[in-house]
Amino acid sequence: MMKKIYALVIFAAIFAVCLGVDAVFANEKHPIDAALEEKIDADPSTSGMIEASQWAAQEWDKLLNENYSALMKKLDKENQERLRASQREWIKFRDLEFEFNANFWAGFDGTMYRVFPYEFQAEFIRDRALKLGSYLNADEW
Repeated sequence: MMKKIYALVIFAAIFAVCLGVDAVFANEKHPIDAALEEKIDADPSTSGMIEASQWAAQEWDKLLNENYSALMKKLDKENQERLRASQREWIKFRDLEFEFNANFWAGFDGTMYRVFPYEFQAEFIRDRALKLGSYLNADEW
């Protein structure tokens, strides 16, 4: 019985780290997510949601770059090169995904579909920023 509980606790910890979610157990929103919600609540129009999503994408990108730089400082040369290569490939993938997503939703009628590519971009960058943060905080180094 104890082995099952221990395994469940280990699985939950690994799951949280893999998702890049620092606040899974604290049940807290990231400040960027909270500010995004406030911006959308303040202006729920199509243009308001687009502007809020663009703002969030910029903020997540800043955090992504901060996490990347901090992580690079902690890694040995070999892993620095691996991370550098990984990030370069992620950027290529990001750009292709953004292009596909924008073109996909452009084929739909209705103003709500104009918002989707911007929300997608913010979420996509958010995921990478948090993933790099989870590596940065994986242990106390």
